[in-house]
Amino acid sequence: MHRSLLIPALASLLAMPAAAQAPAKGVADDIFADHPSMDRNATVMPGPDAKPVASLFSERPIGDASVARTADGGWILTGTSLRNAPRHGVELWTSKDGKAWTNWGPAKIAGNGIAPGDISERYLAPSVTVAGGKLYLAFSDKTGCARIAIGTTPGGAFAASPCLVEDVPDASLFVDGDGPGYLLWGGGYIAKLALGFQKLAEAPRFLKPDQAQFAKHPPVGKDWPVRTRVGRSDATMVRDGDKYVLAASEVTGRMRTATEDLFVAEGPTPYGPFSMRALAVPHAGRASLVKLGEGRLAAAYNPKCDDGFALFCEQVGLVPLERAPDGRLRQAASVITEDSAVAARKALITSETMRDPSVTLGGDGYYYLVGTLDGYGYHRPEGGVKLWRSTDLKTWSDAGFVWRWEGMGYDFGKNIAELWAPEIKWVERDKTYYLAFSVMERGVGGKTWLYRSTSGRAEGPYANVTKSYLVDGIDGFPFEDDDGLYFLWGGGNIAKLNAKGDGFDGPVRKLVDVDGDHVGYEGNGLIKVNGVYFLTGAEWHGPLRTHGTYDMMYGTSKTLFGPYSQRRMGAPHGGHGTAFADKQGRYWYTMFGNDPTAPWRMKFGLVPIDIGDPASIGVSRIGAARD
Repeated sequence: MHRSLLIPALASLLAMPAAAQAPAKGVADDIFADHPSMDRNATVMPGPDAKPVASLFSERPIGDASVARTADGGWILTGTSLRNAPRHGVELWTSKDGKAWTNWGPAKIAGNGIAPGDISERYLAPSVTVAGGKLYLAFSDKTGCARIAIGTTPGGAFAASPCLVEDVPDASLFVDGDGPGYLLWGGGYIAKLALGFQKLAEAPRFLKPDQAQFAKHPPVGKDWPVRTRVGRSDATMVRDGDKYVLAASEVTGRMRTATEDLFVAEGPTPYGPFSMRALAVPHAGRASLVKLGEGRLAAAYNPKCDDGFALFCEQVGLVPLERAPDGRLRQAASVITEDSAVAARKALITSETMRDPSVTLGGDGYYYLVGTLDGYGYHRPEGGVKLWRSTDLKTWSDAGFVWRWEGMGYDFGKNIAELWAPEIKWVERDKTYYLAFSVMERGVGGKTWLYRSTSGRAEGPYANVTKSYLVDGIDGFPFEDDDGLYFLWGGGNIAKLNAKGDGFDGPVRKLVDVDGDHVGYEGNGLIKVNGVYFLTGAEWHGPLRTHGTYDMMYGTSKTLFGPYSQRRMGAPHGGHGTAFADKQGRYWYTMFGNDPTAPWRMKFGLVPIDIGDPASIGVSRIGAARD
């Protein structure tokens, strides 16, 4: 957990200003206008001094954390007690400074069938609300009934309401100012309460995004699950000025693990109409919103231990929220909520956009870099393939264009053609560089060319190995093995190049894992370490075009053609990149940021990867990240 990095002062949290927002770059291609890699869709935009969210409360393991401010500026906290120590009743803790906590024990709740101190009661998901000089506890009793208990002090008596709604595992209370109260539960059920909060004043209704927003159909995959709900559990609400913020949690499967994230939507009334849902805090768990004062909001951070990339689990932190340029809420630029070396890193080239970056260590000791440029690829006849070089993987110099569109041996006609995924590779046996790149022809599909440097220098000039394109499909990758040069493309196609390098010697094969699945549906690459082949590739996990992650997957084999081990996560957010060894024998993976929870989007960066045993790739946690 690297706790030495996780404890910023609470005063700094409360004093945090909103982060400055850089203007978004224009979109080069209208088909990508709403792509998750656009900065305007970003959930995570960490600033240069961003720190991991701190664990403010670790007195005992709890879930479903609920945090509120008290009238004197202090804090009150509750949640579902887990595992050790007594687990009956509703436990309350208070703090003056968010550091030292006083445990008041189980709240003294009585009335309407609840006996004080009844140890048979196992309350679920209690939440705390402070309003009008009173403390309100919303909870589900042992029969599954949602109730509200009303008191004035944590150590005093609380009077329980009758059963308000049956079969509710996660009730919360919203009090609008010091007036009307609303019971919320599930992924967005709401019912107004009668005066005194002893019964419902209306039939429950379910809150979800306003369907009028979907009159114009969004890109395929963009309407699920945005259209149907805000979340699946622990609905809660706060008022932020003239807006009502509805929050709920959901396990989405981002990063191929049990990430439970906090989503929000906003409307002008407690009933909406609500905006499309937005991911506000990744890894937050089943948490609550907290008003910090002066118009600032925060979210409790209380992940479960099932989340493999949470910073801690069953403890409680606070994540300040800020407004994105379009007005939606998201986690502030001052915090990091993911425990991986990816989340803590920064882009290395920020002067222009880059996708699908490829790095090779050349025969002259320089590292060379190419990638998809101009947003989502240059349109013919503009641009080409640009080269950067570095001696230390930190500082990169622009060497200019090394290839342009002339002499490709193919007639595109009037079709739109986009240059994608260039790959550069130093081939030791030939003492020269190879350059592969794909062209996506609108309405036709993608094709991939292979060029070879005629000078032995990375700067070229480069000549086509054949008279036209080499293969149908995209994402070409040259791979040098002991017996020759191979070419990998698409979702795992591979063939050995002939002696001239202008065609294939032998059949085209398909690299798959032991289940017969591709390791990555695009962006495949290969490295060989101590006789073991590592096949990498890109996959989306979670909601595809909304809040999913574009991750690097891998499989291993002792033979080139496999089958490879069952695919596993290699680098979260890594997606389409290239693995390579540096001069010291350490391994890296290139990354460009293609999803809303990546620490940057469409910029070149490097992620350290660990090959700790003959058959695994790992990514360090924040505290172990390399420079």
